[in-house]
Amino acid sequence: MVKQNASIDASFWINCCAGGIVEFVPLYFSIFVTSPVLDEIRYPTTHLSMEPYSVVTFDEWVADGRIIVRQPRSTVDWFQPGENAAIALAVEADYWLLIDDANAFHRAKHFGIRVVGTTDFIVLLYDQNVITREQAQKALNAIRVSKKQRRQALSVLESLFRRKEE
Repeated sequence: MVKQNASIDASFWINCCAGGIVEFVPLYFSIFVTSPVLDEIRYPTTHLSMEPYSVVTFDEWVADGRIIVRQPRSTVDWFQPGENAAIALAVEADYWLLIDDANAFHRAKHFGIRVVGTTDFIVLLYDQNVITREQAQKALNAIRVSKKQRRQALSVLESLFRRKEE
């Protein structure tokens, strides 16, 4: 399996942590983060004096090189600063984009950027027998995505489960 370079947005990181699947991300992706996304992920620590799992793990991964901080030279002005920076890096470096914010996800996809959301990643992990059906369902219930995204992922999971049972 060849790992893909990917620009990560805070939404994807936070959902992977909430869904209990973050440890699988580096199996599939070399992760790059921009400063605006780094600031968003670290917000609970820098502004609220909290140390949630998502921030502690993120800081550990930056420190040990599993996440590399990289800035794009160009910019896009589509959404919030973190989303814009993540998208700009993906476009500039021809990276995959890991993002869950629905509007940014769909716009990036429309412009031909290779996009993966947490629901896509959960389905992939199940399809490749990395996680069980129960773990996939638990992860989908733990993340913050639209009802439509969750329903679509559950439908795909059910189809995959039936195929595997045959």
